[in-house]
Amino acid sequence: MMYRAEIDGLRALAVLPVILFHAGFELFGGGFVGVDIFFVISGYLITTILIDDLEKNRFSLSHFYERRARRILPALYLVSIFMAILAWTTFDLQTLRKFGNAIIGVGTFLSNVVFWRAEGYFDESAELNPLLHTWSLAVEEQYYLVFPIFLFLAWRLGKNITFWMIVIFAILSLSLSEWGWRNSPTANFYLAPSRMWELLAGSICAFIIQKYGVRPNNLFSLFGLLAIIFSIFVYDKSTPFPSLYGLVPVLGVVLLVLFANKTTLIGRLLSNKVLVGIGLVSYAAYLWHQPLLAYTRLYYGEIDLNFFTISVILIATGLLSYLTWRYIETPFRDKLFLKRYQIFSISIFALASLIFLGFLARFTTDNYEDILAGELASSDAIYFQNMDERKFIFSRLSRELKPVKIVLIGSSRIMSVDPLIFNEPSLNLSVSGASIEDDIAFSAEAIAQLQPDRLIIGADPWLLNRYDKQDRWMTIENLYSFWIKAINENKKIKYGNFSYFSTNNVANDKPSRLYHFYKKINIRGNLKPINSEVEAIAKKTYSGHHIYDHNYANKTEDVIRSEFDEVLNYAMSSYEHDQGAEDKLIAFITWAQQNNIKVSFLLSPYHPDLYKRLAKEKPVFLYIEKIFRMLAAKYDLEILGSYDPIRIGCAKNEFYDGMHPKEECMTKAIGLTKE
Repeated sequence: MMYRAEIDGLRALAVLPVILFHAGFELFGGGFVGVDIFFVISGYLITTILIDDLEKNRFSLSHFYERRARRILPALYLVSIFMAILAWTTFDLQTLRKFGNAIIGVGTFLSNVVFWRAEGYFDESAELNPLLHTWSLAVEEQYYLVFPIFLFLAWRLGKNITFWMIVIFAILSLSLSEWGWRNSPTANFYLAPSRMWELLAGSICAFIIQKYGVRPNNLFSLFGLLAIIFSIFVYDKSTPFPSLYGLVPVLGVVLLVLFANKTTLIGRLLSNKVLVGIGLVSYAAYLWHQPLLAYTRLYYGEIDLNFFTISVILIATGLLSYLTWRYIETPFRDKLFLKRYQIFSISIFALASLIFLGFLARFTTDNYEDILAGELASSDAIYFQNMDERKFIFSRLSRELKPVKIVLIGSSRIMSVDPLIFNEPSLNLSVSGASIEDDIAFSAEAIAQLQPDRLIIGADPWLLNRYDKQDRWMTIENLYSFWIKAINENKKIKYGNFSYFSTNNVANDKPSRLYHFYKKINIRGNLKPINSEVEAIAKKTYSGHHIYDHNYANKTEDVIRSEFDEVLNYAMSSYEHDQGAEDKLIAFITWAQQNNIKVSFLLSPYHPDLYKRLAKEKPVFLYIEKIFRMLAAKYDLEILGSYDPIRIGCAKNEFYDGMHPKEECMTKAIGLTKE
């Protein structure tokens, strides 16, 4: 196909906003649309090549996949291996496990599926994932696997029918994305069916240009550029995406592809040497920038990097991108460098080695939470990072625990409650984003084993919300299923004789050989506090008290305020009352009371300034608190605290952020008894 310099310039326009967005520049809040620009370009170029091959009767899947392998895999493998070395030598165990899952995704072309199941693209933890950006490569790779076969089969029906089939599929995919952001936003963002319309938009361009050629038009190409610029600077992470909003940047690219060439003003702008140069190394730049940013953030334990550090990373990205393009990409794209069978052989080995490294990381970290639980069984506290809290609590309950009088259960909003404030033995079993299933599974097992007199349940608003259902409890599904069955059967507790772990094997906390190998080569060493007063990382005491790390515990008021929008929508972007969850909660409370347990609801307060916004913008929070108070009155439960911090007497400086009170505030909340 004829080379179009403006397409390389368009690649530069795609990669630069993505990099600056990931670097944290707020001005480029919609920089993520750079990925969508890449999708349209890829669809256009690939379809152009395939149409040409089909019309000249030289279509070959093996030839097509050879070209894709030469283009994509060498640089991707280089970056992945580089990050694997850093992961094994510097990552903590849980981050290594996440990396293992990610690199398996890279090796199987399923990164988008892995990240869909793991986290949202705009979550804070996503900024610490070195391979997060490979989700878009997976979407393209899936397109490369399916589209050539479809085009080959559809071509027999005629070019015109094939074109309209593509148009119909694009409309269906766009419609799916519009439905998806409302009903399953994470899947909508990552998965190919709701992204395919962007690639197919490029395919449609290929058919049009193949028939009519590029029709130079200064006005249309200007509109195309302005549409892209508008989306980069106006959109942000709150913009539903992909959706009809995606039409703005996608149609902008379509206008540039169809109407911009060197005879147009915009075409000449995109064809200048600087943009073309950036476009040539754009693939390598896209590959390198996220690992460098994520690793630096992981190393320093900071999401927001200073300008000097970001500048160094951007310079390093540029240098590595050029070297990768010059000495890796360019040679491998030369058909004289390696023959087809050699390319396929190397590609299979490379992908298999990535999958092997991923499973190796998973096997190494499999019993990380068990090891931590074992350490805490014989010590007063442990230090950790990125722990799977549910697996950890599960492992703790599998071991013998000291008798307690009070059990606390709930989300991270009550993690800071030190059970020692009750002046009697207590245990805090809270986990982040706790659902009613988490609460039932952990507290029922604790009741069966420890014979407490009192159970305090963190009454978070999302416990009763069907819309943003928390599903992390699925990792302890067996424990939950055991106890919900016992509760529904009104099983009476015979202490010491009936519990999940009385009939199931305990967790294994014996470190594996791989774990010992990891400890030897990991240069970061053991996790330690900065000093006796300030924690470098999170700490968990034997009583379950969670002590936040230094950075989290010392957020400025400005940072806290900047997070209000995100906190306001955490698991509560919309509300639909979950009667099923309420029924489970009532059944559990009734069962606990029948087993002589006093049950209390603990309403953790929100930051004073955020609460004012809740009352004004989302009064549903006040409605939910009213529901909890009505339930408490009906079932004779004690109410502790309130979502309203003024009612309790909590000051602004008594919060870690908008929704996590510090211990001094929670002490006041627990002191507020039922009126």
